[in-house]
Amino acid sequence: MIRYKKNNNMKIGFFTDAYLPSGFGVATSIESFRKNLEQFDNTVYIFAPFFKNYKDNNPRVFRFKSLKVIKNPEVRLASPFFPFSYFEKTNKIGFDIIHAHTPFALGLFGKYIANKNKIPIVYTHHTQYPEYAKFYLKEGFISPYIAQIITVWFSNISDAVIAPSLKIKNILLENGVKKDIYILPTGINTKIFKKSKEDKIKIRKLLKIPKEKKILLFVGRIGKEKNIDFLIEVFKELLDVDKNIYLIIIGDGPYLEKLKETIQRLQLNYYVKLLGSIPYEKIPQYYQLGDIFVFSSITDTQGIVILEALASGLPVVALKDDAFRNIILDNENGFLIDYSNNIKAKNVFTKKILELFNNAFLYQKLCENAIKTAQQFSEEKQTKKLIKIYSNLITIKKNQSF
Repeated sequence: MIRYKKNNNMKIGFFTDAYLPSGFGVATSIESFRKNLEQFDNTVYIFAPFFKNYKDNNPRVFRFKSLKVIKNPEVRLASPFFPFSYFEKTNKIGFDIIHAHTPFALGLFGKYIANKNKIPIVYTHHTQYPEYAKFYLKEGFISPYIAQIITVWFSNISDAVIAPSLKIKNILLENGVKKDIYILPTGINTKIFKKSKEDKIKIRKLLKIPKEKKILLFVGRIGKEKNIDFLIEVFKELLDVDKNIYLIIIGDGPYLEKLKETIQRLQLNYYVKLLGSIPYEKIPQYYQLGDIFVFSSITDTQGIVILEALASGLPVVALKDDAFRNIILDNENGFLIDYSNNIKAKNVFTKKILELFNNAFLYQKLCENAIKTAQQFSEEKQTKKLIKIYSNLITIKKNQSF
């Protein structure tokens, strides 16, 4: 007879190909849920690829030998059989539920553990693999078609699927996923992401930015799929109206050098500041640089940086995307701009930024509402929702076994 515990104090296995020291949003999401699940007296074990010269402080992280599939940013796929001793140890942990964050080898390992122990497995579809395959196909990663087939197949052999946004749920349904899909965005730490006049003064002084300068802020990985060229084009139009604006870009990635060339060619070096990668623990301070957060990606599954910006009291102007439909509310905490026509989108994007800079009442309203929105997506609230999903799946699996 299978022994089931109460649906708390669970042993949970996270199986992922994206984890620290990766700067991907997936790693941020996994670490956020890991910390908060343990705050609720659960135990989380993480199974992830080995990264050279990186050491974990957490003894419940198991690293497997891995193969680099993309050079920059570094993406690795792990083999669950090396070292084999980990494979054996994993079988003896006594999990209550498996949570796969990848449909590839480690995800399949998680499925094997779930089947052997007759426990549920839930899969979070963090990444639009077909879209990323389009950008990185030249590096020999995987074709968009195969990426889609693997995603749908793995979703349908799981007990349930978690989507970080309505956008991803709809994509999965359209592609043929039949299992129950829960929408669960990653929560944010509203204790560290908050509006702070002191940090604003401190960080501007550190970077020698005059207090009267208006600042547009972008935070994210510098990849071609982030569509940052669109922001550069918008910013160039803004300068024709107001030369008292800076665009500050925080992040690193494979498109950084190309972006530098574009900024140089357009003679925008004085106005566009590339700060590179900032340690995550310092990022909350750097959000205080901005007056408005701007975002141009239409490939994101959730956009954690959007919530971080809102929690920091920044209105958001972004391109319309279902990933943000229930987060960015027009004329409440920001604006979503239709991208069906590029020229029109640039004009409207520019207009909305100027409107915010020139309308103090509207700006203040959006700042206050931004903070209220972010509070609805706190780490604690999102983790409680995840625990409820786990408990539901464990109960269902228990009933199926008798």
